Amino acid sequence: MLVKSHRLVKQKDFEKVFKQGRPYYTKFLGAMILANQLDFNRFGIVISSKVSKKATERNKLKRRIKQAIRGLDKKLKSGLDLAIMARPCFINQEYKIVAGELERIFTKLKIFK
Repeated sequence: MLVKSHRLVKQKDFEKVFKQGRPYYTKFLGAMILANQLDFNRFGIVISSKVSKKATERNKLKRRIKQAIRGLDKKLKSGLDLAIMARPCFINQEYKIVAGELERIFTKLKIFK
């Protein structure tokens, strides 16, 4: 689990990232990135009911994304807000694919140290 201070939780934070952030999309995931004035990164994960009607499947996907973020967070530049969005074809993907997609997104956004 991500520490609460490292999560986007308020609606106004998500809205700010979606309105002012820089987007990047792949087949499975999308990401919006925006600089913040903090010394650490904050992450928000969005998985709509269009991806899956079952809450258990959506929560499973969130856990996989969070685990992949934990592995990559130390390699990222600090001071960023990131909103990660799952796309409908993302359902039933293995952890390796999730981690690979996130790494590809972060590389394209040029946020690795």
